[in-house]
Amino acid sequence: MAGSIRSMRRIPTFLWLLALGAFFVLSSHGQRRLSKDSPLDTLGKNPSQETGWEVLKTFRSMSWDGGYRWRIQLKIMPRREKTRTLNGLMYGDRSENGPVSRIDLIERPADVNANGETIPSKALRMLFQSGKGSFAIRKRSEEVGPPEVVDSGQMMESIAGSEYTLFDLMAPYAFWPSFKYEGRTTFRGSPTHLFWMNPPENDSLLKEHVSGVRLYINDQFNVLVQTEVFDSAGKKAKTLSIVGIEKVDGQIIFKEMDVRNDKTRDKTRLKIVDAEMGLSLPSKLFEPQSLMDDLQRSVIDVGRPEAFELVE
Repeated sequence: MAGSIRSMRRIPTFLWLLALGAFFVLSSHGQRRLSKDSPLDTLGKNPSQETGWEVLKTFRSMSWDGGYRWRIQLKIMPRREKTRTLNGLMYGDRSENGPVSRIDLIERPADVNANGETIPSKALRMLFQSGKGSFAIRKRSEEVGPPEVVDSGQMMESIAGSEYTLFDLMAPYAFWPSFKYEGRTTFRGSPTHLFWMNPPENDSLLKEHVSGVRLYINDQFNVLVQTEVFDSAGKKAKTLSIVGIEKVDGQIIFKEMDVRNDKTRDKTRLKIVDAEMGLSLPSKLFEPQSLMDDLQRSVIDVGRPEAFELVE
């Protein structure tokens, strides 16, 4: 059985845009680079910025329906060190101000010492909102005191020693107002629009790390098929891509998503181990106070919107 949500609660997040983009990526006959040009391609030919703006507006309107709950794994794969895996739990929904996500990542599982005493687990707890009025706060379970507000510079810090950052998960660049439409090209066998996204002029902390982000948006499906992040010197720093998709409750999600460090070639894979889509989630789950408790130990009232219908 699959599910369908006929509500207006929509989540225009980067993760969703990448998930549908995976349909395109995985059906492109294994091509990995720019393909033979089409007569309709405009890359490098002074393309219309008005045309680009229409493409970008459509792209930003894409979404999932309802909230979601994912059990996740982060597989950290350094080139010269041992691979390690972290488990976690992730909830997502849409507040009145935009998409919001709550994540617990277990940095060290609970254990027992030689005396038979329990060693508590260590969890990194994160809460962030994307889009307009974005913010991020975090707290480690073993630390005393209130959650920490994350500034633009801290958004670029590694999450638990992985290649992922809050910047990657929040993807603010998808909604930056300043951009250049670079044109349409043939990428992995299909027409694709390229955009160069400029960081906000007034965010000096962010500009110390990022000079711009290039988006590859498929022309047919209006979905993101590749993202490239460039450092302050204008060199490509990382690439985000999809590895596998699946359908859950009638909605397409990715199975795995890679972030590759283009300088060190280290890689981290985010894997969805189990998922529920189209959920109705309590608003208190996305309040700062929720960071004082472990998601794994919390009793969370999860339901389905009244408009949810099961379909074959």
